[in-house]
Amino acid sequence: MRGAALAAAIGTALLAGPVRAEVIELFPSECDASPPLEDLVGPYRLSVFPGTLTDGVRSVAASHHSSHAVSLILMGEDLVLQDASGGPAVSFRYVGPDEPGWRGDDGEVSTEELAEIAGCDVNRLPRLIGSGTTMADGGQVSFTYRLMVWNMTPDHAALIGGMEWSGGGVTVTRRVMMEAQ
Repeated sequence: MRGAALAAAIGTALLAGPVRAEVIELFPSECDASPPLEDLVGPYRLSVFPGTLTDGVRSVAASHHSSHAVSLILMGEDLVLQDASGGPAVSFRYVGPDEPGWRGDDGEVSTEELAEIAGCDVNRLPRLIGSGTTMADGGQVSFTYRLMVWNMTPDHAALIGGMEWSGGGVTVTRRVMMEAQ
C-alpha cells in the first residue's frame, strides 16, 4: 500500500510541539526492516520545528522554526550527523530491543494514529538514537535525538523524530525532520 502521510505531524511525548505539515510518501515495507547505515549517508536538510521549553515548573512554546544543511557520514561503524551550521556532531545507532517504546500524543497526532498510517506500530519502524553533550553559554548541555526512518527509496530518504536538549535547569523538546537532498 502506498499512501500519503503527514510525516511532520507525528505526536509523541518526545516529539512535542506544533508543526508545519510536510507530505511524504510512505512505503510500509519499512516496518521491521532497518536499511544498512551506509544507505542513509549523504546531504540532508534538517528542519527543526516549534516545540516546548520547560524549567520544571512552567512550560512555554519554543516557536522558532529553522532549517539548515547537515550531512550523515560513516565513521567506522558509526553514522554521524555533521552540522554545517556549527552544531555538535551526533553519532547515531539503531535502537536495540532494550529501548522503551516511543509513545505519546502532542495534540497534533498520536503514535497510534501514525501506526495506522504506517501499517505497523511505530516501534517496528527503524529507529535511530544519538546523544551527547556540548557547551553553550558557558554551561554544559546534554542532548538526545530520536529519529525514525520514515521513507526510504533508492532516490530519497526521510527521517522524522524529535530532539531534547537539557542544561541550566531548562529542557527544550522539538520535532525534527531530515530530508535527503
